Amino acid sequence: MAGEEDKTFPSQQFCNEVSLPMLVNKILKRQNGSLTEGTLTTPGEKWPHFIWLIMKISAIFYHDKIVTDRKCLSCETDDLERLRHGGTRSNCGRNTEVSHAEECLDVTLCYEYNTIDIAEKSVRSISSHQKRHCKACETCWWDRYGRIVRYTEDSIGLKQWNHLGSWFVSMLTLATVVSLLLYIANIAIQKLFARKGYLLSFMTYTAFLCPLTVFPIMNLCSKVRSAFSGQRIGIWATTMNARYLVQRLQFLDLSKQGLPAKFFLIICLLWPIYCSSYRAIILIALKCQHDVDAQLLCLTVFITEIIWGCFMYLLYLVRTSFQIQSCLVLDFIKKYEGHAELCQSVIRRMVVDFKCFRRCVALYLAVMIPICALGASTSLTWQYTLPARFPSGRYFCGHRDAGDRVFHHTNVMIWSEVTMFFVLGPFAFGGFDVTYIWDNFRIHTIFMQDKKFKKFWNEMIRVLEDYEIHAIPPISFPWVLSIISLYMALHFDILTPAHLARESY
Repeated sequence: MAGEEDKTFPSQQFCNEVSLPMLVNKILKRQNGSLTEGTLTTPGEKWPHFIWLIMKISAIFYHDKIVTDRKCLSCETDDLERLRHGGTRSNCGRNTEVSHAEECLDVTLCYEYNTIDIAEKSVRSISSHQKRHCKACETCWWDRYGRIVRYTEDSIGLKQWNHLGSWFVSMLTLATVVSLLLYIANIAIQKLFARKGYLLSFMTYTAFLCPLTVFPIMNLCSKVRSAFSGQRIGIWATTMNARYLVQRLQFLDLSKQGLPAKFFLIICLLWPIYCSSYRAIILIALKCQHDVDAQLLCLTVFITEIIWGCFMYLLYLVRTSFQIQSCLVLDFIKKYEGHAELCQSVIRRMVVDFKCFRRCVALYLAVMIPICALGASTSLTWQYTLPARFPSGRYFCGHRDAGDRVFHHTNVMIWSEVTMFFVLGPFAFGGFDVTYIWDNFRIHTIFMQDKKFKKFWNEMIRVLEDYEIHAIPPISFPWVLSIISLYMALHFDILTPAHLARESY
């Protein structure tokens, strides 16, 4: 009995390796009591209002009803078949061969539908679904400690933030931000594009504007997908779905522990505020550009960088939730050792969500890393060009020799932004590829094997190998920097110092 008890908690070492809070490890030691059948609790406290404020600022809210019923893939497919054929089939928890399209079907059904009718139909099926008592479905309501907590929008404090006009507010926010960015880009094109001597300025502006447009465009794509989505495979845009995010947040115990990683949250907010305020000081105070375009630029940068910082923190929370869920699933597999169908269903649901997050991270880094490399290259060119050729005695705001100060502060501001865009993303993801979460889960599952259930564990290993979650090929930083540096070197001699001195960046 003692030996069996020692093998019950294989995820404790895994939790330590992914640097999860010590509280998770303590709770996992009592997992036998928290994952018992029929455990049903309701949250006594609401989640922090600040998390809803972050989602509101990020224009995440879109659906009229966010918290809906959740089912495992087997039950979801069974309900879909009944709706299609009008029958009364009920094979909850059955063992079925699931295709790749069906594997991701539940992501669309749970997250993407935007009509109240579908949501209400799902809610009305809760009572009959609870009677069937599918253990795999109950895991969709896990909290941080593996308890089954069925919450509502009112119980977690979401209802007052997500009202009938939330979709309009979100779309209006995104439309306003995208319009402002397009206006700023149009000004930059008119002033800098295809003009001799302004190549460096144009490339610098490009490296500055592109990171600001990444999240608004990705979020807008998510909204468009939700508006026109049917029964489609979950993609990267699902990660920015409010229903997806709320389900991920349930693993963080926000009602009692509060917001995790508060220090990282402060950095995600203060660093963008610092960079945007620095830019405003340079343009308005040092360069005395009081025109409408300069003021609109400062306002746009402030808004978009704040939204981007909130987006980074949300992705950090999603990554942390998968690490916690991995620990819980490991203990669930060990507890229900021998029940292959049940364990496969729980794993499959986690994999479907994780694939969406992984695709989102891969797309984000594929865009941001080359942009950051471009920003670093242009910044280096600035530093090696302007100091040697800057005209002495230049006036800024009526002050002689103020050009050196403008040059210095502009360099500090540019490097601060490049560093911010390059550092916060990988820190939120825990690296440049989140596949390590799945790799750790798979490796610890392999080491959990017990000879008494050899057939069960062989089936588990086969299922894990069938999921195509491979590491993303690393982006060649030397290749990116070499191409950009070579391109800059070919155009280095045609840069005009006078034009650089008048640069309004």
